[in-house]
Amino acid sequence: MKTICGIQARMSSSRLPGKSLLSLGEETVIKRVYENVVLSNVFDNVLVLTSTDRTDDDLCEYLNNENIQYLRGSLNNVLSRYLDALKLFDCSNVVRITGDNPLIDPNVIKDVVNFHIENNFDYSSNIINRFIPRGNDVECIKQKALISLKKYKLTKEELEHVTLFIRKNSTFFDVGSFEKDYGIENNDLRLTLDYKEDYELILKIYKELNFKNERNNLGKIDKLFSHNKKLKKINSTVKQTKINKQTW
Repeated sequence: MKTICGIQARMSSSRLPGKSLLSLGEETVIKRVYENVVLSNVFDNVLVLTSTDRTDDDLCEYLNNENIQYLRGSLNNVLSRYLDALKLFDCSNVVRITGDNPLIDPNVIKDVVNFHIENNFDYSSNIINRFIPRGNDVECIKQKALISLKKYKLTKEELEHVTLFIRKNSTFFDVGSFEKDYGIENNDLRLTLDYKEDYELILKIYKELNFKNERNNLGKIDKLFSHNKKLKKINSTVKQTKINKQTW
């Protein structure tokens, strides 16, 4: 039973343009995401799914230089990128990771993927009921469930956000919610990258914990915030974008 991971990324973010190639020490955001996905050690293939738009040319050049596999597809129909990936790889499950989560913990990825496979769900994730900070989002989709989306008349939002239709119509699918308690004190942390305030915070965490020499570790990040309450204020005014009037 093979499992692949598609890391969706683009450079044309309206809130923080070019964020995939923002630096984290000697690394970049996208490389940090990629490395920690690989460190989860649960995937047969890991690739970046980006667009054919010229705004992503620099990203693809960088990925080429770093020997990171990628696939280019539609800019706005992100679902089609994942469907294109299925044409290249024979797999049973596809995992969706977004390229704006450079602090994602490999152990969290491993836990969610194993939960999904062991229970044979159509779709499972750790974002249905959140028990850990935003920025550790992992979504797993059975190959057949992903392909089945082609038969529905999907909205632009559902094509862009890939799993939105499944989450809105969970009765159509066998859905699993991963809800492990990691003993995190600061569950309300925002560790994803959408705004300059997010980048400022992620940079501080990366430097404070010397992550250039270590894999991401959610427990260490949690302890850092417990000892330095001021850190949380850096991006405390940032609000998560809503989809269909809901915060996912």
